[in-house]
Amino acid sequence: MKMVQFTCNICGAWNEVEHFATEPATCACGSNVRLRALIHLLSMELFGRSLILSELPILKSIRGLGMTDQECYARFLAQKFDYTNTHYDREPQLDFTEPHSGLENTCDFILSADVLEHIAPPVERSLEQVAGLLKPNGFFAVTIFCNAEDRLREHYPGLHDFRIVRLGNSMVVVNRRPDGSTEIHEDLVFHGGSGATLEMREFGMTALKSKLLAAGFRDVRFLSEDVPEIGVLFDHDVSQPLIAAKAPFTMSRAAIAELMDQYGSILDAERRSMERGATLARQIALASKSRWLRLGRRLGVGPRFD
Repeated sequence: MKMVQFTCNICGAWNEVEHFATEPATCACGSNVRLRALIHLLSMELFGRSLILSELPILKSIRGLGMTDQECYARFLAQKFDYTNTHYDREPQLDFTEPHSGLENTCDFILSADVLEHIAPPVERSLEQVAGLLKPNGFFAVTIFCNAEDRLREHYPGLHDFRIVRLGNSMVVVNRRPDGSTEIHEDLVFHGGSGATLEMREFGMTALKSKLLAAGFRDVRFLSEDVPEIGVLFDHDVSQPLIAAKAPFTMSRAAIAELMDQYGSILDAERRSMERGATLARQIALASKSRWLRLGRRLGVGPRFD
């Protein structure tokens, strides 16, 4: 791919990348194509336009959760929204395979960047939990690998009581099936580490959409077009950014009030700036009539205001 120029929609930095590809980070903040696509979808769903994350208004009445989001964008989300980045194995901990009383219907958005392929089966259980955590007009923004054959491949369909252990020079899955029988799986695939990063499945787009709709989402939209101005250009990578919505998102009255308060603050600051400018202009006009300044001009010294 030729030289690519873009403004990162996470940190706002201008980039020129000679060897551009989807997977590696292509901005100093650590973002790659998939992460920028995720934030693009979030911005489009919240505001109807693609905005830079670091420049978004502060709307603490909008609540969001992250599924082990990366720090390069999680820190901005925490500044802008009532947002918590959750983890599977450490605090703040949230297991999306289990119900969480008190959190149902409380989230405006949930983000998931390349996580769904690592969740233990059945993945339908997690999708239902995500849908249950969202408000009636909440949405789920996702990036996930989908194979080119458009086939769902569950690597361990009988997974029940399992451990990932080292056997000789390699890692294996030791699983006790629901019927009590034991099985061992070899040739494991890990993404960026070990343990909870075990690849459990490969999705196809058709099966993924079907499972999201069955979980309670009414609208599933894949990002199929490049957005070159923010560095979202896909090559051979078949990871799919998507929005799964329960209903069209609308801002609450509290969020609208926050927006109007910030807009009012901007107008007030602009008015004060104009007033200071007008005051300075009057002072300069008065100073220009000073006889001492007129004398200085005749002598070739002092400031000139004309």
